Amino acid sequence: MNTRTNTLKAIRHENPAFVPVFDGTVWEAFELGGNFEWKSFTDQWGVVWQAELGGYAPVDVVHPLSDLSKLDEYQWPDPWALTWTPEDQQRFDAVDRARKLVGGIHINFLYERLRCLMGMDNLLIALQEDPDRAQVVLDRVADYGLVCLQRLLDLGVDIIHIPEDLGTSRDLIMSPEMFRRFILPAYERCFAEVRRRNVMIDFHTDGAIERIIPDLISLGIAVLNPLEATANDQRRARDLVKGRVAVLGGINSKIVHTGTVDDVRREVRRAFELWKPGGGWLAGPDQVVIGAPTDNIKTLWEMCWELAPY
Repeated sequence: MNTRTNTLKAIRHENPAFVPVFDGTVWEAFELGGNFEWKSFTDQWGVVWQAELGGYAPVDVVHPLSDLSKLDEYQWPDPWALTWTPEDQQRFDAVDRARKLVGGIHINFLYERLRCLMGMDNLLIALQEDPDRAQVVLDRVADYGLVCLQRLLDLGVDIIHIPEDLGTSRDLIMSPEMFRRFILPAYERCFAEVRRRNVMIDFHTDGAIERIIPDLISLGIAVLNPLEATANDQRRARDLVKGRVAVLGGINSKIVHTGTVDDVRREVRRAFELWKPGGGWLAGPDQVVIGAPTDNIKTLWEMCWELAPY
């Protein structure tokens, strides 16, 4: 069984031969040009991003809609201005689709776009105190995102990746009630097109998200990631998702960064004992491990492959 077929079986809970290991062998993801850069830049929306020394990704430092009294003056970006070049198409076509899935990713899709467009505090205050104008912004962001999803779908991807960080290390960023009132309906509208085309959705959100896991499952997603080990009760989360949606991640990346090689071995074994039975799991760390000790990273992947076969 090749890795692509095995990954699909794992996602669909169809008795894979081994646990897929998220070490670069699972999928390749492609994004429309101009949406996000891994450096200092100003995006289409007027958000200024600044790369910080030692940081993994740039951070938003200027929020053009921090004041909704200026909403009528704001110039909305055109999703068709994002690029897909002949070089992008060559890289897309070069993926060995007998081995890997091909994904389309849209960074800063909905909540994250609202947050960097308005600033987190301003967004949360507006949802509470100025909901009508906040809804206008949300609808325009969702309209933009839907066009971008349609463009990615038209490329012929197997899966759509949605990175949205809805939680902190302790709890959700907004209450479940506010999430269900504002954010969930927009996801439902955008994801309906993905489901209509029979394309899978991989939904990423960091943080403590147990209280909205059923809501996310209701969207028809295929994969939920990464279910951070330090932010969630993973046994409870497993019970919520088992047989309903696949999970990617679950291995405590903090241990990979700060523990010993033996600590890493124990953590990988713990994660496999919890998540492996019954399928529906893609093994990987719950955060990036760039910068972790080389021996720890090596042990992480070696242990994953050692324990992967069913």
